[in-house]
Formats: sequence, C-alpha cells, structure tokens
Amino acid sequence: MDLILLGTGAPPPTPLKAGPSNAIVADGKLYLIDAARHAATQIVRAGFSVRDVDYLFFTHFHSDHYTGFAEFFISRWIMGAKTPLRVYGPDPAPEIVKRMLHYYEYDIDLRANEGKPRTGCEIEVNVLSPGDTFEVNGIQISVERGTRHGNVPDILSFRFEAGGRNIVIASDGSPTEKLVPFAMGADILVMHPCLPEFIVEEYGGVEETAKIVAAHHASVEEIGRTATEAKVGKLVFSHVVPPLAPNDKVAEALARHFDGTIVPGEDLLRL
Repeated sequence: MDLILLGTGAPPPTPLKAGPSNAIVADGKLYLIDAARHAATQIVRAGFSVRDVDYLFFTHFHSDHYTGFAEFFISRWIMGAKTPLRVYGPDPAPEIVKRMLHYYEYDIDLRANEGKPRTGCEIEVNVLSPGDTFEVNGIQISVERGTRHGNVPDILSFRFEAGGRNIVIASDGSPTEKLVPFAMGADILVMHPCLPEFIVEEYGGVEETAKIVAAHHASVEEIGRTATEAKVGKLVFSHVVPPLAPNDKVAEALARHFDGTIVPGEDLLRL
C-alpha cells in the first residue's frame, strides 16, 4: 500500500500545485481522498484512469477539498465507468452529492439518452462518524475527529492499514486529544502546517488575516509534538498555509519539534 500526494496546494491557485487531494494505492487500485482542484488530471498524471476509481473519501467540505469533485465525477463517467461511485465522508456528504447531481442533471440526461449507462453516474453515499471502522477490498479504514478546524463541525482523520503499512491523513486543523492515539505507530502521518509569518509576508502585512487563518490550522509546534508523541515513521507536510511558503523553511521549523524523518510534500510524490 502506497500514498500519493496528488495535490499539495492551498485555496489560492498557483501554477505549481494542484489542490489538496491524496490517494491510497493498493493492489493496483487508486482510492481518492478529497477531490480538490485538478484531482482528475492529477490521477491521470499519476498513471491511473479516472474510470477505474471507485472510492472517494472526504475529510471535510471546505470548498478547497471538493472543488474538483464534479469534474472527477463526470469525467469518470465520460471515460467509461459503468459502476456507481462510492463516496464516504462526514454528515454533509448526502446534501453535497445531491446538489452536485442536480447541477449536472442536464448533461447527464443528454449523455444517457445517447446510450451511456446511468449506473456509471450513480453515487452511493456512506456517512461516517468519529470512531467508525470498516474494510474496503482488504484495506482496514478507521476514522476519528483528529483535528478541530475553525467552525467546521464535521471533519475526519483517516487511517488506512494494509500490507503491513499504516498511513494516517490528519486533515486540516489543530490536533485534538484523539489524534496521537489514532496515529500511534503510523508509518506515515500527513499533516497541514500553517506558518503565520509567511502569510503576512506573502499577502502584504495583513496581520489580522494571518491571525484568523492561523487559528484554523495547526502550528509547526502542534504538528511536531503530535508526530513525536505518536512515534510515527515519517511526517509528511502538505497543503501548507500559505501555499508559497518555502519547503526548506517549513521543514526547518518542523525539525525544531520533531527529530524524525520529515518529508516535504510535492505534487505526485509517491511514498
């Protein structure tokens, strides 16, 4: 089982990074975690077909984590998918899916009338709650409320276990007391750091904005402490706020709080 960082960017578009999406690869199949900006394109660039992606897991529904959902969904069908897409995520998932399907209803009807099987554009929604565990094709999956993220009431961390490996994707936000035990002993822990000093530098001295953004995300101290206490093998940082914070500066800041292996996240990096 491997992890692919499909996109490592943040909400502001940049020419260098796609939006924050990840993928688990097991037995040749790709499982998508969040469907951010350019997710479908990044799947193809990683060597897979969107047609063959049958599972999508959402950590939460801030727009930057699902701006690519509709494009991925309709591209999957256009490229030949004949089976429903299985979506897993927190409570807003059914409403998000319902509205997206309504948005594409006109196009779906046109294509179905030309003979494309409607089963390929059906979506099975599974609502997850903290503490849930389940299995998909031999992958053991656990979810927990591992982070708090501003006023987002429903946000999930995921742990994937297969082939002797454990990969934890914490999601946005500061760690809760649940994250250390949830990530304990993981081979890979993916977290999203915020460096307020670079927000001020990048956006021209907007200190108030920096304070608000920082309050919604994990500091390097929190991330380093979590990785240390959870005894993880590798700490991967991705979806950094602000998006153009230099990787070497982020790694340097994290290294002051975690003396293990730190991996800078780059689009399409496979671990």
